[in-house]
Amino acid sequence: MRMSIVYLFAVVLAACHGRGPNIRLGNGTRYVNHTGNAQWVILPDSSRIKVSNGTEVVLRAEFANGDRVVELNGEGMFEVPTAQGKMIVVMTRNLVILGPGTRFRVDAVRSRPGEEVDLLEGQLTIRKTYHSDLDSLPEELKSGDMLMINREIDLMEKEKMNPDELEKARAKF
Repeated sequence: MRMSIVYLFAVVLAACHGRGPNIRLGNGTRYVNHTGNAQWVILPDSSRIKVSNGTEVVLRAEFANGDRVVELNGEGMFEVPTAQGKMIVVMTRNLVILGPGTRFRVDAVRSRPGEEVDLLEGQLTIRKTYHSDLDSLPEELKSGDMLMINREIDLMEKEKMNPDELEKARAKF
């Protein structure tokens, strides 16, 4: 009997592992995920970001005024509802990502020279955060597009994800 209880406890614990409560952020909040697992973060406008362990999210104080600006250092999966003419702006070390309601993934760890954006649904406009003599024009992404940037060699390029890459990115939600 005792072994059954221990086994049941272990099964319940395993099923709940990584399923902590959602974190709600307010305006001007800085949050770093130190849970060891991916964690959903909910923004004041009901947008959600699934942040990987070690990822830092900062909500700018202007969020309260409808300026949906988020800073990201790490990996995040964004689900952004459309908000009457209001765009979401995600800022990383190398990129400014702008879009209406959309679903996308950003991999932007500051300690690495490269970053990546995978657009699952919707549309995004992406530009560099720094001036480039080679190319400072923004890129327009549509569903299924991927953008990669490497600041060390000042290269930003857009590609179409193949079906396997797209399915793998969607499965992370």
